[in-house]
Amino acid sequence: MPPTDVKPLELSRYCVPFTPFKGKLEDAPICLVSTAAVRRADDRPFDTEGDTTWRVIGSDAEAKDLRYDDTHYDHACVDRDLNCVFPIDRVRELAKEGRVGALTARHFSLGFSQALRELRESTIPALVREVDRERPGAVLLTGG
Repeated sequence: MPPTDVKPLELSRYCVPFTPFKGKLEDAPICLVSTAAVRRADDRPFDTEGDTTWRVIGSDAEAKDLRYDDTHYDHACVDRDLNCVFPIDRVRELAKEGRVGALTARHFSLGFSQALRELRESTIPALVREVDRERPGAVLLTGG
C-alpha cells in the first residue's frame, strides 16, 4: 500500500491551452519539439528506461545527423526517414519555398519517462522557457 502522504498526480487537470494561430505561417519561425528521443549523433544518448532531460538540436542539423534512443514505439517509419518524428529537413524545405518563415536556431527533443511529477514540475517549465527564448511564431510538437 502506498504511503498516505503521497498524492497522485492528476494530469487530466492540466490541459494544454489552445491558442489559435493568427499570424501568417509564411512569416512564422518554426521550433520543433519532440518526445521521440531524437538527438544529434554526437550527443549523449537518452536513457531508454526513463529520462527527464532534453537535447538541443541546432537548425543546421539534417536528419542524417540525428539518432533516436527509444524502445517504446514502433520504429519502422523512423528507420526509413527520421523526418517522420522530427521533420527538420521537411520544415527547412518549406522555409526555402517561403511556406513557413524559417527554422528557429534551436529545437528540442525529450525521451521516454514515467516520472510525470518531475516532468510537470521541473522539466517542462524549464523546456518551455528555452523554447520561448527562440521566439517561435509556431511550435511543431511531435511524438514517438
